[in-house]
Amino acid sequence: MSLISEEARAWIGRQVTFTCDSIAVSEARRFVAATGDDHPLFPHPQDTGEPPAAEAVLPPMLYYGATRPFAFEGDFAPDGTVEEHRPIIGTGQTMGGTLDIEWERDLRPGDRLTGTRTLLSLDEKAGRSRTFVLALWLTEYSDDAGATVVKERYEQILF
Repeated sequence: MSLISEEARAWIGRQVTFTCDSIAVSEARRFVAATGDDHPLFPHPQDTGEPPAAEAVLPPMLYYGATRPFAFEGDFAPDGTVEEHRPIIGTGQTMGGTLDIEWERDLRPGDRLTGTRTLLSLDEKAGRSRTFVLALWLTEYSDDAGATVVKERYEQILF
């Protein structure tokens, strides 16, 4: 019996769109302080004021925290994961797989990214201890002008 139901298969091609908060220089300073990434183009935690707009570049991986929605305690599933828009496969459990990131341009202060997440495929696989489904997602993040900033290809393991 296949883990991929017709209801789950209907998710292929479905898109979920979400808008994130704008990214502030103060967030970049906290990120730089926490990660120790002292690249000279990034806002330094001890700097004051805003860097000139033409020179302002934010740490690339800051997008990951800035684009993930905040979750309240009541938003968590019984297994401790955050409920999300995805097909339910088997037990409903999920595990992260590979992540491939492609940058179109640097992050800048004030960027407010909108993500469009599309399920590209569901592929059933036989593992050593159980059968699982590999979901392939593409998320494209664009700025307020509609220009693509970053693309994310993510494999998610569902079982």
